[in-house]
Order: sequence, then C-alpha cells, then structure tokens
Amino acid sequence: MTAPAIHRTDLLPTAMNARKEAAVRDLLRAWRRAADAVAADQWMRFFRDGGFRKNLSATHESAVPGVAAAKAEIGAQRLQMVRYQVVGTLSSFVSNRQNDFADIVGRHEGFAAFGRRAGLSDDRTKHMLRVVNKAQAWFDRSREIVMPDTGEPVPDDVRDLARRIMKHVLKQHRKPSFKRANMIIDRRQATVANAANATAFPLWLRLGALEKGRRIAIPLRSYPYFENRSGKRCQTVQVNDADDGALWVGVVTDVTKTFSDERAAYTPMRENLSIDFGLSTLIATDAGELMGRDALRHLEKLDKRISTIARHRQKVGLKVRSPRYDQAVRQLRGWLRTEINRILNRVVLLRKPAHVTVEKLDFRHPGLSKRMNRILTNCGRSVFRAKLQALEERYGVTHTEVHAAYSSQTCSHCGWVEKANRRSQSEFRCRCCGTRMHADVNAARNLWARRSCPVMGKPRRSRRAVLDEALRRFAERKPCRSPETASRRSPGRGSRGDPDRSHPEAGSGITLLSARPPDVVGVSAKQ
Repeated sequence: MTAPAIHRTDLLPTAMNARKEAAVRDLLRAWRRAADAVAADQWMRFFRDGGFRKNLSATHESAVPGVAAAKAEIGAQRLQMVRYQVVGTLSSFVSNRQNDFADIVGRHEGFAAFGRRAGLSDDRTKHMLRVVNKAQAWFDRSREIVMPDTGEPVPDDVRDLARRIMKHVLKQHRKPSFKRANMIIDRRQATVANAANATAFPLWLRLGALEKGRRIAIPLRSYPYFENRSGKRCQTVQVNDADDGALWVGVVTDVTKTFSDERAAYTPMRENLSIDFGLSTLIATDAGELMGRDALRHLEKLDKRISTIARHRQKVGLKVRSPRYDQAVRQLRGWLRTEINRILNRVVLLRKPAHVTVEKLDFRHPGLSKRMNRILTNCGRSVFRAKLQALEERYGVTHTEVHAAYSSQTCSHCGWVEKANRRSQSEFRCRCCGTRMHADVNAARNLWARRSCPVMGKPRRSRRAVLDEALRRFAERKPCRSPETASRRSPGRGSRGDPDRSHPEAGSGITLLSARPPDVVGVSAKQ
C-alpha cells in the first residue's frame, strides 16, 4: 500500500496594486458563489444517491440551476476545481458524522432511545447498524447491504433505523458553509515561477482572471523559513482572504520524501513519554521537565488587553469585533501556536520518544476570563493536536489520548485519590504514603500509567468509571498505612517521598509491605 502524500503550505504575502487586487477579489466572489451552488447540488446527490460526485459525466449533469450559471461565470476548468474542493470538505464533514453515528450505536443509553421506538435493541441489530454505517448507506436504498459473516441482507427496518439515527446526527451540526471559502487552484489557472527580471520580488504568481484570456501577475514576498523548506513544490496554490482583509498566497510543497528520510534517521531513546498540559506550567513531562512556566503570566497580560477592548466597546454600545480586537486575538493565537510548537519540538529533541501519551485536553484556567478561556479552548486543542500529528508525520512519534479525570489528585506512587493531595497548583503531597513532588510531574506520571488501562485509557469513559478503576488499583497495591497515619508521619520538608518503582525515571525507595487499611476506599469515595 502506497503511503499517503504529505504536504505543507506556506502563506506568502502579496504586493499587488489596487487594480490587480480588485480583479482577484472579483474572482474570489465568483468562486464562492459557485461553491455554494455546487454544495447545494452535492447535498441533493447525497440524500438521493447516497454519496458525493467529484466527476460528472453528461448523464449526471447537475439539476441545480445555480451550477449552470456558475459554469458560465467562472468556466468549466474552475468549476471542476470548485467541485473537488467542495466534495473534499463535505466528505470530511460526513466522516465526522459517521463517527458520531458509531458513538450513538456504541452507547447503550444513546442507542436505546432509538431502538425502543423501533422495537430493536439486541446486539445483532447494533452489528447491522455498524455495517450500514461503514458502507455509508444511510439514505441510499438502491444498494443492498449484506452482513459480512452470514451474507444475509440487512432488513428494511434496520435500514430505516439507520436513516433516523443519521438524520438526528446531522441535525446536531451545521453543514459546512462556503461563504468564506478560499480558492484552491491548480496549474491550469495558476502558476508560480521565479522572477525573470525583477529583483525586488523573487516569486511571481500568474493567475487567470474572470475575463477570458487575461492573466494577473502577482508579486510574492518570501521569507527564510519558506526558502529553507526542502521538498518538491506543487503546481497547486491557495489564494486566502485573511480575517484582516489581506490576501495571501499559499504555496504547497510536497515533503513526503523529506519526512520519510527524517523518520528513517530518527532513533527513539525511550518507548513512551507522558505529557501533562496546563496553563500555569504549559507542559510537564513524566521525566521531570517543566516548560513554559511563564505562560500564565503572559496569558493574563493578553487577557487584560482583550477584555479591556471588549468592555470598552460594549460600554459605548458597539459590537465587540473590531480591527483592534481581532489583532489582539490573532496575537494570542500566534503566541500560543509558536509556544506549543517550540516546546514540543524541544521535548522531542531532548527525550526522543517513540510514543507520546497526553490527556484529553481542556484549555481552561479559573484565573482567566470566560472570553479568554473560550478562545484558548477553540484554538489550543487544534494547535496541540495538529502539532502531534505533524510530529507523527515527520518523526514517526505516535500519540495517545487518555482520560484526565483525577490525574492531578492521584498519587503516582501508591494510587491514593484525594482532593487534599494537591495542596496548591505546584505542590503535591500524598496523604497516604507521604510522597512529595511537583503536582504537574505527578499528573504526567499518572498519565504514563493509564496508557494501557482499558478504562482510564479511554477519554470517553465517565469520571465515575475512572474513579472506580483508580480505587481498584489502589486496593491491589496494598499501601502501608492509612491517610490519617501518613499525615502524622509524613516526610520532612524537601523530601520527595517514595518514588514509583514502575516508572522508568523513578529512583530507589521504600517497598510497601503491609496491607491496605479497610477504611481507605470508603474515605476516597467521598472525595
């Protein structure tokens, strides 16, 4: 099986005059009108035929009048590019909804709401629904879906149930909008080449305009990061309209061969590295590194600036969004992206792990405003996961998300769970065994132990299930004394307590010998 191609896009600023910029914006507006018409046509095909179509023959011409008008406006070549872009976006959206369908069928309470009304609730019905979901045959009744084990066709009542579940899923999410879509143009209408005579701009983009036979020559500004990127430059470019109104040209580079060589040269030094993400300390590892310890101070400064702008505009009766507000938010997102990428690159360079274990992220902090927490949640998760995906493509470092519940309250040495174990943001002292360490490092070590657990290793399990599993593991480890005894016989200030022998970074410590007191689980269940 051929490995998928890996591409990277570098956004280059343009230096167009007013006439060229007006021509590009006219093309962009026509492109977006065509994308809306094509999307309406593809959704009709999805519900009628059960799928999307990238290539249309003469017998499959569109029945939506807007598509014919778009073809007359932008031409057949551009309309095909628009169709490929729209189908890719809609296919990704439907793939996510397919996962939501599987979640509803997998959850007993979610499936029961639909199964009781249809009179179907057994495991065989769930298996049939999964087969229909895998074939994406929720609405296409012309295809016969057969079971892979017995060869029997899926009954009509199960097909009807699958259609109702998928309709319910689609109602919970808005369909993709193309009113702000950017252009993805191949070499038939756009070419990037080095400057022939000009010296101020090293690259020029020749873009086809709406007028037949006219080409727009767009000068591009370069920068060292783009010039040092190794790989093969593709013949496809992007024309992006940024939030601030500026036009950027995205030059696509095929880095498949480069990343393949880097993966072959990468030699892991350890099997797994666990990372605890926070805002007071941006990243803590189970090996003891604390990186980004001034992150919260910088976020508070940005939060004060954004909140001040929003409060002032609301006070005078204006909308919050303004050029100044948008610039402050872009500065926050840019800083967060740069900091996360820098730290993760540093961690991989120092520790060289083969696998990374992280918690299911929740970018929030009680000391920040609701507005700042909302921005961090929307931006931080996507940036962190995108960087993990980039590390996997470049170095082959895989990653796993585990449940984060009670990781900051659980002792990584004995497993005792109690809210009072974490006395402050940075101080952790177990009330059962007396272990002391930095709270974020302790949380990272708990994530290290959860990666192979069938309960705590699944982010979608309930918090109660995670707590029950933690208590069961604590009972099996048989700590030496009760929390009350530990509070009277805790180590002196500065002692780190007994390290966890199961962790690769742990040192020597005292072996726990005596049995667990009978009242320990009862005390923890109240926390």
